[in-house]
Amino acid sequence: EITTRVKMREISDEEIEGYLSTGEPFGKAGSYAIQGIGIFMIEGISGSYTNVVGLPLCALIQSLRSAGALREFPFRD
Repeated sequence: EITTRVKMREISDEEIEGYLSTGEPFGKAGSYAIQGIGIFMIEGISGSYTNVVGLPLCALIQSLRSAGALREFPFRD
């Protein structure tokens, strides 16, 4: 199990409206993009950053290597 905690600061109604007006939060899990404008709301993060933006890559690569599905990383041509 991979756990990531994201601590968000208190934001004003004006900030919420401004963020919504950017269009960024639509179609996002949690309605914010930590890798985009939404970073202004983040006070701290504990755990895997890549878990927040998609997949926990460190754990995924370790699992693939353990299963023998990935022999070499980084990949080479």
